[in-house]
Amino acid sequence: MEELIEKLSSLEKELENTELVKDIKELNKKISNDKELLKLLDDYKLKPTEENKYKIIKNDLFKEYKDKETDVNLLIMQINQKLKQISNKDKWCSK
Repeated sequence: MEELIEKLSSLEKELENTELVKDIKELNKKISNDKELLKLLDDYKLKPTEENKYKIIKNDLFKEYKDKETDVNLLIMQINQKLKQISNKDKWCSK
């Protein structure tokens, strides 16, 4: 069990060093400093209209963030699939 924890910790460190994770963290910083986008998001929270939604979607920084977010979600799915395979192997091996 300890070995598994160490490997997961190692995986976490590796993920932190990937360009994808670095990119999404950088985009988070940019978004938090983008007053225009923050205002659009606040406006949408107060008044969720299609017009406000369109303005947000049209924002280049938001588009870039959503693309990276999709990439992160795909990576998470791949990791989960691998973990499921490992888990299934362990079930078969323990019988």
